[in-house]
Amino acid sequence: MPAKISTVDCVVIGAGIAGLVTAARVGGHGRRVLVLDKSRGVGGRMATRRVGEAVCDHGAQFFTQRTPGFHGVVEQAVHESAVVEWCRGFARDGSIAVDAAGAGDGHPRYRGVRGMTDLPKWLAAGLAGRGTEIEVRTGAKVTAVAIAADRVRVSIEGQDGAAEVVEAAGCVLTAPVPQALDLLTAGGSLDRLEAHAIERLRTVDYDPCFAVMLVLDRPSLLPEPGAIQFGGDAPGPVAWVADNQRKGISAVPALTVHATGAFSREHFDEPPEEVAAVLVDAVRPWIDGDPRTAVVERSVHRWKFATPTTILPDLFVSVSLSPPILCCGDAFAGPRVEGAFSSGAAAGTMLADRLGGGGR
Repeated sequence: MPAKISTVDCVVIGAGIAGLVTAARVGGHGRRVLVLDKSRGVGGRMATRRVGEAVCDHGAQFFTQRTPGFHGVVEQAVHESAVVEWCRGFARDGSIAVDAAGAGDGHPRYRGVRGMTDLPKWLAAGLAGRGTEIEVRTGAKVTAVAIAADRVRVSIEGQDGAAEVVEAAGCVLTAPVPQALDLLTAGGSLDRLEAHAIERLRTVDYDPCFAVMLVLDRPSLLPEPGAIQFGGDAPGPVAWVADNQRKGISAVPALTVHATGAFSREHFDEPPEEVAAVLVDAVRPWIDGDPRTAVVERSVHRWKFATPTTILPDLFVSVSLSPPILCCGDAFAGPRVEGAFSSGAAAGTMLADRLGGGGR
C-alpha cells in the first residue's frame, strides 16, 4: 500500500521543550505546524513515571529561569498552577546529616506540580488552545528526513505500522544530535545539505545516564530539601539522588538515583538490574533499613543521550537554506531546560522568518 502523503508548512521533530517552543513560534505566524514524537507523550527528558504507588521524575529533575524570555513563561506557568518552586539549592556533601540545611545560592529551582512533565504538557495544551493550526502527534516514529525539489519530505511510521510521508516548506529537528543526523542520513539527501554544518553537528556527543527509581517502605534519610546533587564528575557512581515524596510529587517515599556519565558509559551494555544493584548500594546511607526489605519496588531506565558533553555556541544550526532545515535543542545553548527553551525559541523565530509572513 502506498504511503499516505500530507502537506504542512513546518514539521517539528521532537515534542520536548525545544520542539514545543519552536512550534509555538512558527504557528504564531499563522503557519500550519506538525510536531512529531515517537514517545507516547510530550516532554522528552522532562519525564515522569509511575512506579507502583509512587510517582518519580526520572529525567530532568528541576529547572531554573535566568533569562527574560523563559522567566515570563515560568511565571505564567506558576500562575496557572503547572509549575511551583521547589527550593533554592541542594546538598552537595554526601556526609551531611539528615537535619542539615541544603546549600542555597538564591536561585529558585522549579518543578512541575505533579512532576516534570507538567511544564511540557502545559505548553502543549497552550498550543491547542490558542486557535493556531498546530498538531502535536505522539507515538509517531520518524524514519527519515529528505529533500525533494524545494520541499522537505518526512517519513513516518505510525503506531499501527502504517507508513506516511509529510511534505513541508521547512523542518526543525530537536532530537538529540546523533539521532537527527541519523534521520538526515536515512533521507539520502546529505549531498544537498551544508557540509560544514553537518561536520559541526558530528562533533556533538552525549553522556548516557542510568536512572533507578526505588519505592521505599518508609521515609528516606536525605537532607533537606530532599536531594543531593553530587555532580556529573563525582568520584562515586552517583550524580544525583532525590526523594520524590519530599519533592512533593509522590504520595509515598521513592528515590530517583542518577548515575554519573562516566559510570553510565562504562556499564551501559550491562544488565540493568546488575547496574541498579550497584547504585542501590551506593545510596544505602539514605535508605532507612536494609535495602533488601526497605525497597519494595524498583524500575530502571537508560537514557542513551542524557547530557550533551559538547555544546555548540550557536542557538541552532542550519543544515539547509532551501528548503530551510534547522537543528536545535539543549546541545546548542546549554544542557538545561532553559537552554532547550532558548534554542527552540530562536530556531522557531528564524524558521518563521524564512517561511515568510502569513499562512495559508
